[in-house]
Amino acid sequence: MWFTAAVLSALIFGLAGFAMKYGSTRQGALNPLLFGLYVSGSIGFAVILVIEGEVSINSWLILAGIGVGVGSTWGNWLFMKALEVGLASLTSPLVNLNIVWVVLMSVIVYGEVLSWMEVAAILLLVMAVSLLPLDPQESLSIKSRVWYVLVLLATVLFFLRNGGLKITEEWGLNNTLVLFFAYLFGMVWSWGTLKYEQRGSDSENKPGRFGFGCGLVAGIFSFAGMQLYVYALATGPASIVSPVFAANSVVVAMLSVFFLKERLSLIQVAALTGIMTGIVLLRI
Repeated sequence: MWFTAAVLSALIFGLAGFAMKYGSTRQGALNPLLFGLYVSGSIGFAVILVIEGEVSINSWLILAGIGVGVGSTWGNWLFMKALEVGLASLTSPLVNLNIVWVVLMSVIVYGEVLSWMEVAAILLLVMAVSLLPLDPQESLSIKSRVWYVLVLLATVLFFLRNGGLKITEEWGLNNTLVLFFAYLFGMVWSWGTLKYEQRGSDSENKPGRFGFGCGLVAGIFSFAGMQLYVYALATGPASIVSPVFAANSVVVAMLSVFFLKERLSLIQVAALTGIMTGIVLLRI
């Protein structure tokens, strides 16, 4: 069941990624996009907590939530900023290296044991996810030093989100509560950045409203995907769950082909094939 949950988390979280990409490619403003995402995401986690009767608060939950929230919110912001400075063909693969860190932490720190087939499948997934954004038509050179800093920080922060949820699971914390506080942090932080942007402005501009709307849609899928992800972490090995979850980029790529009329190169087709093969090998 945990493997099915991991695959579904990747599929649903991929819809969130596509909603964010659609918003940004249609000139939706970044901060309203993030604000919308964390508003609907926070509401989603709050509803689940009320239904399950798990509403509680303590300092550890708040601190863990802030840590994961920093990883999620600032990671997304830095990643989008890195895309503005450098190429997606290099930015996405490097940021996705946080998957490797989660796998290594799970094996070394928490003693998860992998078979040779699982190791091969994980390596195939990591390589395929890294190759997926590669565009052979782009010149793979980055002149801006700022880009390197942005990518490094985004990678660390995404590890703080994905690896942080593994740590909180091992601590016995309720990860739904952790994510509620994490998304609440994201909502407050992005609201603050919006207010800072709007100083001296009489009204919200059209890109801001459009970005917020796309963010609301993304937040619904983000909440559902992360909820399935924490369930998979609670019942299965993070060394497998995390690479499967990272395959959400497949959904973004395929939806971009159908709705944004993007074309896949032969390298990207091979990467998609590698991701699907890796998931099948892990299932076997």
